[in-house]
Amino acid sequence: MKTTIRKTLLASLLALGAMASAQAGTLEFQGVTFTSSWTGNVLTLEIDAAHRTGDWAGATTIGALQLKDIGSFDNVTLSSAPGGAANWTLSSNELNANGCGGGAHVGSGLCFSGQHIALSDDMVFKFTFGGGATDFSSPHLKVNFFDGDGGRKVGSLLSENIPLAPVPEPSTYAMLLGGLALLGGMVKRPRARK
Repeated sequence: MKTTIRKTLLASLLALGAMASAQAGTLEFQGVTFTSSWTGNVLTLEIDAAHRTGDWAGATTIGALQLKDIGSFDNVTLSSAPGGAANWTLSSNELNANGCGGGAHVGSGLCFSGQHIALSDDMVFKFTFGGGATDFSSPHLKVNFFDGDGGRKVGSLLSENIPLAPVPEPSTYAMLLGGLALLGGMVKRPRARK
């Protein structure tokens, strides 16, 4: 039992450390949830699109996405993506209804586009940034959804900031640490032999 409690304490402290270093934000629009999270220079964007509504209900694929208002950077790679999106092309141009063909945002925004991929639940894109001074606290996201692999865009072009999720209050951390201390106090100490 003592080993189990120690492992629980260690796991809880590691989780507390991870909560302190990682950040996340969430945006929901027409039944699609966009979640951004980051640690260090890696930004992860998860798209949960299994329950589309409104004018996105008929969308079946995604063909482009843009992130801007993320500070400055020297380079970026799409280090992980679902399906054919791993081969998408990077542009510093603005995403508009026709793809990544708008004005340039060199060093402060990125636009990836290419072969359309099927919309589904838990689509994860990971971007790794190099150089500059990135700021992922409230990235501006734009996406183009389509009907099939053709060029017919479906619904509105999303253009919204993903707000930073609320950070737990210091009292929440104090309660967690207090609970951990109580668990630690419950560990039976071996009795001394006479």
